[in-house]
Amino acid sequence: MEFQLPTTKQEMFTILEDLYYEYRVKKPIFEELELKELDLPRLNYVMPTNAEIEERAKVILLGEQQREKDKKRAEYILLIESLNKKIELATASQNELIEKIEQDYEKSKVTLLHQAEKNGLINSAVCVDKIAFLENEKNQKINQVRSEKAQEIDGYTAEISVTNTAIENLDSDFLQLHNMDVQGKADDLTFKCQAIDREVFKYNNSLEEKEQRYRNTLIQANANIRLKYMEINSGELTKEQLIDSGYYNDVLRCVTGYYDTLDVEIAYQDFCSEEKLMIYLEDYYSNMLYLYKVRAGL
Repeated sequence: MEFQLPTTKQEMFTILEDLYYEYRVKKPIFEELELKELDLPRLNYVMPTNAEIEERAKVILLGEQQREKDKKRAEYILLIESLNKKIELATASQNELIEKIEQDYEKSKVTLLHQAEKNGLINSAVCVDKIAFLENEKNQKINQVRSEKAQEIDGYTAEISVTNTAIENLDSDFLQLHNMDVQGKADDLTFKCQAIDREVFKYNNSLEEKEQRYRNTLIQANANIRLKYMEINSGELTKEQLIDSGYYNDVLRCVTGYYDTLDVEIAYQDFCSEEKLMIYLEDYYSNMLYLYKVRAGL
């Protein structure tokens, strides 16, 4: 407690009375803990309308189907390139086979003429018939190769035509698929949005429960502190409590502040005559009496 050191005995006893009241009679006012609300940030989620979900479904589907359409177109283009390559290979194979047939025919013809000349039959009907037979055989083989390769190439060409038609129809095919899938995608989005809405509601509710538990904890803490306060202030303070509060320090400072201004002998004689000081000094009274006695040289 703050106070001016006394200059008179009356001031000393006035201060001692104030100290006694302040430390030993007056009860401190109980101050409750400030109940500061715990305000946790909530998640904010607005469930989209059916129209918004449908629009979002269309956008998502368009993106998905565009990627699928591009993938399909690329596959068709690769297929056409592969078929054109097969046509090139079939044409080259046909030319190679015909060339081999022509070469085989020429070799057989040369061999036949050489043998006929050797036998003196080069201008004979037999030689002419054999050459005609070889040429006819050659033409049959060539026609067969051309027929087989034409059939093979026609198959590739037909497949290319079908693939080109599929490419041309990609937009219309996917448009039909888009219209069919919108409702399914919208239903899927609705389910997901509802799941999010439930989770947000559950999370926000958990925050409200935490805030309520916090409020309850503060209320209980205040109640416990109030009970402790009532328990502490229900009786007299112990000597240890008075020491801890600073009561005896202030009393000693007040008493010495006055008596230290007096002559040592006068201080001792006056101190001895003021038995009322025992009320304030208690166990310290005898120590102070001895102090001033020693100072007085007695």
